[in-house]
Amino acid sequence: MKKVLLASVLSLGLVSSLSAYELNGDLGVKWTGYKTEKKAPVSGTFNNIKLDIKSSDNLSTFLKSSMVTIESKSLESKNPGRNLNMTSTLFSLATSKVIKGTISDVNEMKKSLTLNVTMNEVTKAVPMMYEIVEGKIVAKGAIDILDFDMKSSFMAFAKKCAAFHQNKSFSDVGIEFTIPYK
Repeated sequence: MKKVLLASVLSLGLVSSLSAYELNGDLGVKWTGYKTEKKAPVSGTFNNIKLDIKSSDNLSTFLKSSMVTIESKSLESKNPGRNLNMTSTLFSLATSKVIKGTISDVNEMKKSLTLNVTMNEVTKAVPMMYEIVEGKIVAKGAIDILDFDMKSSFMAFAKKCAAFHQNKSFSDVGIEFTIPYK
């Protein structure tokens, strides 16, 4: 009886270790833009986010299997006027209406990764730092809208929002994603 119980426990442990990283909820995406001379932050997310990720017993393999597609017009800042100002300028002038992301490199020792972001048909490697907190992988980094051939979109946005931004809009955007896992 003890041998059967021990074998069952060992089998369960082996099966659980085979899928140490498996998606356990929805991908969280957060962006933070900045306005005014004081660089006041404004944050939000997107409503239409699709994540494909494969379970793995290895963190690096798990993360590098991820592929995300975001519908840019689904931007959500909890302010309908702001949403319209951003989507009607930044994203309506862009060639592609989706933002894509994949992870090409993970350094578990440094807790860093490289996120390849494709926006407006331009792909840039974005260095990010991550931490694991309460069953979630949280990664943070930054992009510059101008790096994605979006100068005319950004200028239209800055002009449209000049009164709200005290004539100062920043092209750098903080980005963050959270992957819940079990």
